[in-house]
Amino acid sequence: MQSYDCIIFGTSRATLLPEEKIEGYHCFNMAFSDGQGSEYLAYAKYLRQQGFAPRLLVVDVKREEFVGPTHPAELPDFIRTGEAPPSIFATYLSLDALDFSIRTLRKDPPHHRYYDKDFSAELEVRSKRHRFNPTLPIKPSPPPFDVHPERAAIYTELRQQFPMARAIAYVPPVSAWSIAAFSLTGSLDSYLAAVDQVAADYDRFLNFSVPSPITASKEGTYDGSHYSRAVNARVAGALLAKTSDLWIEWRKGEEPTVIADYRQRLAQFMATADQAAAGSKASTTKTE
Repeated sequence: MQSYDCIIFGTSRATLLPEEKIEGYHCFNMAFSDGQGSEYLAYAKYLRQQGFAPRLLVVDVKREEFVGPTHPAELPDFIRTGEAPPSIFATYLSLDALDFSIRTLRKDPPHHRYYDKDFSAELEVRSKRHRFNPTLPIKPSPPPFDVHPERAAIYTELRQQFPMARAIAYVPPVSAWSIAAFSLTGSLDSYLAAVDQVAADYDRFLNFSVPSPITASKEGTYDGSHYSRAVNARVAGALLAKTSDLWIEWRKGEEPTVIADYRQRLAQFMATADQAAAGSKASTTKTE
């Protein structure tokens, strides 16, 4: 632990974040697939008990954390008990690890992602037929879309585990088509209110899900949610940047202005998407 002065908590989206691109710190990326705040908090408490005191805390805040039902935390026994972790062989020599490895070598990884020889997460190369291609016109996303702002309390408690660290929370890139579809459910304002509660307790809060050169493009992602390591290198570099066209920064006392800016950029994207849909429809009609 003495080798690291930075910790990253997050979901599979953050596993693709190149920690070495966060300049000035030596970060350990503790993100894992389908991670959630209650699990980050348990790991943070464990690390604090072991004497870990980072200078920088980076937290990936996923939208699903505030939308729909809650899910019980899935934690290893040693995290629950506070004991030393078991031998790595107990995990890496398991049948699950063998199955995942064989599928990855057969170009059939279970999550369209894999770890290379340097333990860096990468996206599987997809054929054109399986690349991200959102449909037009944009339609409301399916349920659930009930929002629970009170769940922001977990992120507040997480930040309190390392009071001396600089704390940066961020919403990873999400396809502008996905955010636009969610906005049509009428739940966007409630969700942004939940985001605002998290932002109030962090030194910096950056939202990369806003329409941007990354999220308004169909490249660099297979599902509009998981972006390549090359794209995430831009995200990692932007975490400490003063300005960027990739994010909107939530600043204390400026919430109405920030939300208005978010909505304006989303409206501009949706207008462009509507024009594209109209043009596609007209082209199809002429062909027929």
